[in-house]
Amino acid sequence: MRRIAWIALLCCWSCGAWAADPWCGARGKSGYTFEWVAQDAAEAAEAAVGSIRIRNASGTPVQVLDKVRNHYQDSASLRTREDFNNDGCPDLVVTSDMAAIGNESVEAFLYDRKTKRFVRSDALSQVPGPNVDPQDRNCVTGGWKGGAEDVYSVRHCWKKGKLVLVSEYDISPRYDKQARFQCYLHTETSYRKGKKHTRTKCTKTFD
Repeated sequence: MRRIAWIALLCCWSCGAWAADPWCGARGKSGYTFEWVAQDAAEAAEAAVGSIRIRNASGTPVQVLDKVRNHYQDSASLRTREDFNNDGCPDLVVTSDMAAIGNESVEAFLYDRKTKRFVRSDALSQVPGPNVDPQDRNCVTGGWKGGAEDVYSVRHCWKKGKLVLVSEYDISPRYDKQARFQCYLHTETSYRKGKKHTRTKCTKTFD
């Protein structure tokens, strides 16, 4: 009987420790602070490469992310308020490059509740300019521009812990051999049950 009570006590303690994670929940914003530190080498500074020092609420260092590229080279630009995988814990996204036209490349780190560490996500890092989908927080949207009238958007959703491509949308102008405008080609692609479905249409107006 004593053994059963001890096991139950351990289980309750584990659940409490899980729930008390300083980074997750309503008080997550005060759980950690993030500081960008550029590397000393001149060539590294030019490439905007450095490290991110993470400290807990008491100021104690808890993690260092090395060899991270930060286009803005400052701490204020680090995105630490969004929960990209909808697990209740904010994640970390760093703008690694920003094209003149506004196309953004990122390095993304998901917070792992078990280890209390930020772990790089290759899948999320490949989404251009990622944002949490306001219509479905289990999904992530992104996109880029090839010009004012050449745009691409993409949507991924989390399925069993993996970020899966769900749909793509592309709009681009089409011209004839004499370079005369013909129409805007809209290409909508969806991926369902391992199959790719594509629909296209040409319109005289961009939208």
